[in-house]
Amino acid sequence: MTLFSDNGSRLYVTVHGEGNRTTVILTGELDMSNEAPLAQLLDTAMGGDTKHLDVQMAELWFVDVAGVRLLLRAHQLGADRGVEVKACDPLPHIVWLLHIIDDAAVLLGVNAPGDMTPYPDGPPPAPRVDEPVDEDSPVPMADAREERDRRADERDRRADEREEQADDRDRLAQERDRLVDERQHRASEHQRWEDIREELADVRERALERREKDL
Repeated sequence: MTLFSDNGSRLYVTVHGEGNRTTVILTGELDMSNEAPLAQLLDTAMGGDTKHLDVQMAELWFVDVAGVRLLLRAHQLGADRGVEVKACDPLPHIVWLLHIIDDAAVLLGVNAPGDMTPYPDGPPPAPRVDEPVDEDSPVPMADAREERDRRADERDRRADEREEQADDRDRLAQERDRLVDERQHRASEHQRWEDIREELADVRERALERREKDL
């Protein structure tokens, strides 16, 4: 069993192979903090004689959009290599997420239109987590729900920080555009005055030439 753990999210992965079928069992949480190592593991699992890659999700109780996108990329990569990648036994609230994200239902082996979700009134509640994923987990059983809520709050906080950073980048971009426009305006004004001075110089020169001829 492999553990991918970062920023409080814990994902346990077990890989089984039999013939041309490989099963990857996911337990815990799949989000943007651990998608990269899982993507590498799925890439490796498609090697050799594998023709079917089953991603067992019965014990995966949380997936964010980044995790779904990862599974979609793995599905496309498998199609390019002739490997069928399929999500197996996801929990109801994850099934709902797969159906509302464009093309994600293909992971379930169906091709339902995006507006035909199995839960039109919203996602079903996530299951309660009354015990830790692993007996070696430092989270006591009674505190599992509190720990899950803490992680959700932490993800929300990071999302807010990312939005603030995006707003700051937008403001900087607007300031850069303003400075560029201002420099262009100054350059245009400078060129206009240069043209006026050149024109005046030409007028004076022609006037001097006429005077010299008159003399």
